[in-house]
Amino acid sequence: MELYQLRTFVAVAEEGNFTKAGKRVHATQPAVSAHIKALEEELGVQLFDRAPRGVELTKAGSELMEDAIEVLAATQKLQARAVTLGGEVSGRIALGLCTDPAYLKVSGLLSGMEKSFPKLNLKLVQAPSGVILCDVRAKNLDAGFVFSGNPYGDLKAIKLAEPEYFIAGAAKWKDRLDTAGPDELSEFTWVMPTSYCAFKELQLQIFKDHAITPVQTIGADSEEVIRPLVVEGKALALVRDDQVTDLLESGQGAICSSLGRHPVELNFVYRKSQAKDPALAALIEIVRETWGA
Repeated sequence: MELYQLRTFVAVAEEGNFTKAGKRVHATQPAVSAHIKALEEELGVQLFDRAPRGVELTKAGSELMEDAIEVLAATQKLQARAVTLGGEVSGRIALGLCTDPAYLKVSGLLSGMEKSFPKLNLKLVQAPSGVILCDVRAKNLDAGFVFSGNPYGDLKAIKLAEPEYFIAGAAKWKDRLDTAGPDELSEFTWVMPTSYCAFKELQLQIFKDHAITPVQTIGADSEEVIRPLVVEGKALALVRDDQVTDLLESGQGAICSSLGRHPVELNFVYRKSQAKDPALAALIEIVRETWGA
């Protein structure tokens, strides 16, 4: 039994016509007939019955059709895996970054790719998590790092970490933040995400839980914009634990401990339908190795 015979079998079953199936598998109608005849002889069953406008699967053909599809799918998976292991993966992957490259271990990712898959090229795109999720689903990106769970059935998420976030402000506000209640916290200017994301939901929940109603907000998504606003005393903002440590140790910031710490998932997401693509499979392998996921 040959794989090309199974491909022809599936094509004929789905097209219901030898000529149309031939165009699909790049074979002539006589060749298609020969493939089916040889397969029927080897299996010892009739796969098709003649129909007014072509052919139809017999009962045996219908049952064997499912097995044929599984065999072909397994073959594709094996081929993709073999290509990946051989280090001959080539192509270009568009990858979304939800935060700074250093935190996402992009340098290690690139080193791993250069070592194992030198022919695979990456296009890096910086964007908020909500935008990355939409772009992966719309096929504008192949994969991405996002701060959120996975609300979509067509995406696969690999959990990489669960950093904690704090409400932080300038060091000069330390005493105020240590004792501030809802009314005083409402008097501060707050940084608010401009796009739909986990952080916007989290911050709105904090406002609700602690009865905070900010008088003024500043819309910003980029951490490069948010940190100066915090350090210079322009606003309070959600800040990741590693950045909070840096702010405290450098004497540039303070946290509002009464508002607590808030864990947020960091996930690597991609489309389930693209999982067998050799280039994406190679990237997933390197991400898992880099993060120990």
